[in-house]
Amino acid sequence: LGVGLLGGSVALSLKRRLPNVQIVGLSRSDAKRQLAIESGAVDACEDNIAAACEACDVVVVAAPVDRIASMANEAIVSAPDDCLITDVGSTKATIVGDVAHPNFVAAHPIAGSDKTGVANAKAGLFDGKVIILTPGSTTDSSMVEKCDQFWQLTGGRTVRMSPVDHDTHLAAVSHVPHLMSALVARQLPMEAKTLVGSGWRDITRVANGDPTLWAAICQENRDAILQELDRLISDVGNLRKLLADQDGQALLQWLAEAKAAKNSTN
Repeated sequence: LGVGLLGGSVALSLKRRLPNVQIVGLSRSDAKRQLAIESGAVDACEDNIAAACEACDVVVVAAPVDRIASMANEAIVSAPDDCLITDVGSTKATIVGDVAHPNFVAAHPIAGSDKTGVANAKAGLFDGKVIILTPGSTTDSSMVEKCDQFWQLTGGRTVRMSPVDHDTHLAAVSHVPHLMSALVARQLPMEAKTLVGSGWRDITRVANGDPTLWAAICQENRDAILQELDRLISDVGNLRKLLADQDGQALLQWLAEAKAAKNSTN
């Protein structure tokens, strides 16, 4: 439900593994429905959830996070009783709380791009990437197993955690870093624009993401992001003090710790 970058990539990855699978998409736009079919991601594309879900084995809600819960609940009503409902949202606690149904298994593939739309969808987008499953207290265990198998078909590797832990961790590794990228982009002086190099471009790459999508993510995960921003502000204050005090040794140690933290993820 939603044949953009992520929805289209899910579809293409499934067609790579299961050439005969039939995939139905959803879009309200005539032009986008036509593009979704022409891209090869879907075999048909409907303009309403009921028609898209009525004969499905699995429904993937690939919409902005502030629309996922309502769309998932509508899909549950329309889909067969044994249909798995999952999603691709970057926040989880609110969505899981709002979709309290045995067939819903919330998921978040840690994959994406600063580009959007089905034209940028790729069959290999999820290859080797982590797919976080965050089942709720009402989720049926058999649906969790089915969801695990489904996401592995896309090329990803699944892990499980609670919705709250997911949102806490993603604030640190995704949501606040995106805001920092946007902040660096916003701070660029007009007279320095001709001087930017690869470092600035690397840091600001994700700031090119869809502002509407990211505003919704930040609103949905507001509490965890605020906590992470407080930690960041404290560390920036410490860094400023090191520079103001001309404490070269402490500054060197601060930078060395940052480098070690970065290299620990390689």
